[in-house]
Amino acid sequence: MPKGEDAIIRKKNKSIRKKLRSDSAKVSNRIAAIIAQKKRRQSGKRRMCQGMCFSLPTPEDPFNDKQLNLDSKKKDKTVKTKKVWPSKEVNNSTENRKDALQNKRKANGDHQTNGKNQEQKRAKVKKVSIQLDKENTKDEGCPSKFLISCLKTIQNALHHKETFERGKPLFFDQWGFEFWRCYSSGKHVLETNGHATMEQIAWIGSAAVDTITKKEKEGVSFTSPYLVFIVPSQEKATRVRDVWKPLKEFGVHTVSLHPGASIDHQVHGLKTCEPEFLICTPDRLLELVSMKAVDISGVCSLIIDGLESSSGDAYLDSIKSIQQHISVDPHTVVFYGGTNACLAAASSLLPTPMCRLSID
Repeated sequence: MPKGEDAIIRKKNKSIRKKLRSDSAKVSNRIAAIIAQKKRRQSGKRRMCQGMCFSLPTPEDPFNDKQLNLDSKKKDKTVKTKKVWPSKEVNNSTENRKDALQNKRKANGDHQTNGKNQEQKRAKVKKVSIQLDKENTKDEGCPSKFLISCLKTIQNALHHKETFERGKPLFFDQWGFEFWRCYSSGKHVLETNGHATMEQIAWIGSAAVDTITKKEKEGVSFTSPYLVFIVPSQEKATRVRDVWKPLKEFGVHTVSLHPGASIDHQVHGLKTCEPEFLICTPDRLLELVSMKAVDISGVCSLIIDGLESSSGDAYLDSIKSIQQHISVDPHTVVFYGGTNACLAAASSLLPTPMCRLSID
């Protein structure tokens, strides 16, 4: 491209730049005037051409800014700055404030000390209440939900039989609740009504199942039967087994041992299963123990039913020999229905502490 053409293009570019600069300057001045007008309106100042002002704007001063500036200068000259010295009243107020702050600090300190004392008192009350709760839980037991579910299972399974009183739930039985209180506190029970009723058998079995589940959660395992229920006859053994048979739903197996079945059959049954509950007559149980078919050394609960003055000394002696084969101290429940003369013999089967219950 020749040099002359380059020079012509440069001149054109310069002229375009000048025009753009002049246009931008005009726009900027216009925008600056609009912004200044808005600022005056926002600040609350009136233009000189508004209100009672009759002076007209001129091309040199379109918004009458000069006159406004002159008035503002006059006002600024008239205003005099006065130095404000602190008076005595101010000093007194500061001193009063200091005193108030000191009083507040003292009050806050007293409040904090009172709060600490109250917290210490509350801590002492909590300790005492915890100790009282521990002492009361030994005497005042409360059946668990699992125990109540065991009772409901038994009652629902036997609702077609006339085993329990109709219209009365098992968990509302007063004797069962009193038995639970003695059982949970570790007291042995002497029942003076004679033979165990179906409601009492249901409560005893449900309480044992509840204890087994709690011990298993703690990691305790039972190699020998947990509960042994001694009955005087085969008929009573079958009745007790009917009550406890629904507890198989909770993993508790019940076996009855009585003279109505052969010893070989019962030995084979004990080898194939590990029952938690044993219902047996005393003679048959002693015979199986002598054959080492069953181990009752770790029995935790011993129930003795049908102990009467008419049962004779043989029944009492066989029960005592059964107790000798148990190495631990089981929770013992004795159902006695004889005279007061033989009551001392029945109570000799129970260790201390002991509580006495009766349906009546």
